[in-house]
Amino acid sequence: MPDLPGPDDVAGATSTGTDAEPSSPSAVAPLPSEPPGDDGEPSAPPRPEPPGEPHIAPRTPVEHRAPTAPYGTFRDLNDRLVWDLIEAVKAVLRREASDRLRDIYMIGDIEKDPARNVIERMRELANDDNRPITLYINSAGGNVTDGLAMHDSIRQIVRRGIEVTIVVQGMAYSMASVVLQAASPGRRFAQPHSWIMIHEPAKWAGWQSTSAAAQHLDRLKQMQAQIYEILSARSGRPLNKIIRDTKRTDFYLDATKALEYGLIDGIIES
Repeated sequence: MPDLPGPDDVAGATSTGTDAEPSSPSAVAPLPSEPPGDDGEPSAPPRPEPPGEPHIAPRTPVEHRAPTAPYGTFRDLNDRLVWDLIEAVKAVLRREASDRLRDIYMIGDIEKDPARNVIERMRELANDDNRPITLYINSAGGNVTDGLAMHDSIRQIVRRGIEVTIVVQGMAYSMASVVLQAASPGRRFAQPHSWIMIHEPAKWAGWQSTSAAAQHLDRLKQMQAQIYEILSARSGRPLNKIIRDTKRTDFYLDATKALEYGLIDGIIES
């Protein structure tokens, strides 16, 4: 009886055959492994898309900004705006100061230095522009020639078309009353409790004795004529009345009487 092949012989014949059958369908090759993620763990597989819904990638939000300039440009602009603002404020302050500084004060006796200061200041203002100038007087009088110099200087400015207002504060005696007449037409004023005094020009010459006056008689007569003419022309009073009212006496007038007499054009009520 022939020998039958054993189980080992059957297995070896099956494995060494050239026409061996492929493995059963259930034996599927394994899927390649997913690469590890950044943390060393395998990354999760992509989520399957639901049927019928296309995949849409999420949109990255876009931030819209207005065009910007470099920081230096903004800083330059701010500096320029601040500078323009400062200059504008300075201009306003200069204008206000200029308005205030167009007021001039003649306080005290009319002598060389005070008269020169008033004349110089008035000419400076007149050369700056043609705006009005106001001179405030509180003086008991003084030197004739210095007073006439002030009078003529003011009249020169008035003839240039610049309005000059003169206001009496307290008193305008003697030569100060003559300076008062130099104001522009209609611009001679006095405060309510001010006083004005006119008298014979010989008393204004600064001579302390009749002998000194006699030595300068001709010049004294010329000064008297000039001053009488000024007072008469501005007050509207006849020359003879001016001479009569001031002959050897001091002629005092309060603000109301000075207005009636024609030495001022109005009274300033505070």
